[in-house]
Amino acid sequence: MIELKDRLYTSTEVAEVLGVSLRSVYRYLEEGKLNAEVKTATGRHRFTKQNIVDFLYPDGEKKVQARPKVLDTSIISEEEPKAPIVAEEEAEEVIEVEQEPAKKEAKEETVDWLSKFREAAKKFEEERISAQKEEDPEVEKQQKVTPEKTDNISDLLSEESEPEEKEEKAAEPSVTPLYYRSKLGGLKDVAQSLDKNARESGLKYAFTLNAGLSLFKPIKPFSTLHSYVTSGDQEFFERTLMLVPSDEANAQLCLLISDNNSLYADRVELHGLQVVSREQLLQDVRQYGDEVLLSEAESVLG
Repeated sequence: MIELKDRLYTSTEVAEVLGVSLRSVYRYLEEGKLNAEVKTATGRHRFTKQNIVDFLYPDGEKKVQARPKVLDTSIISEEEPKAPIVAEEEAEEVIEVEQEPAKKEAKEETVDWLSKFREAAKKFEEERISAQKEEDPEVEKQQKVTPEKTDNISDLLSEESEPEEKEEKAAEPSVTPLYYRSKLGGLKDVAQSLDKNARESGLKYAFTLNAGLSLFKPIKPFSTLHSYVTSGDQEFFERTLMLVPSDEANAQLCLLISDNNSLYADRVELHGLQVVSREQLLQDVRQYGDEVLLSEAESVLG
């Protein structure tokens, strides 16, 4: 019998112990062959030593002397992405992401990649703000006194309310846009990978603007996906989608960081992907989209 420690194991660790894929572990759960001791609020499963032993030895076999199996939790199985339902500016070649050998991945795991990513993102944001101030020193003052209406999604989402307004009414949930390019490939690869990773990890997301409207009807090609995700899941998507910071003009993906529960509670599923409600989509297009996109949205969403 495999020697295991008395602790909780993740689905990935159980897959490693059993020598199967992560998809097989989920299938065993659905078929009732494998039981999970704990299921978190986000849908993740946690297994005890006894859960694993019961699966391996359903008839209560006697222990077999064997060397303990060392878990390598640094390797996470990835499944083939689903077919995307997102219109693109042009057909893009699918880039296969080959898995590196276990030793190489383990070595790369020792690098504090997330810290380097945060430093790069922070530096990029500081340079962007500095450039805006140099172009127009009065912009910051004008925004605080009388915010002007603009079609720039970055400015609209990042405006701050006057202190007096915050005291008079409860502050609405904020939305922060973050722009990226992905090393996975084109928009189709990014969209299907976002959906796959979110479903496997029990996380919430919802497409909006061009990506969202394209799930309701065919629209003109576009170059940027927009998707709402929660602040707690931001780092997960940055890591699994292999994202690097980008400016708005060259971005493939814009993560709209929002913890507004109604965005995710009212979302709907179309063609296997999650999209905000019809009302929220029309509201977003009116606020951030151009006239052409608004015309298409109103013809479908009313």
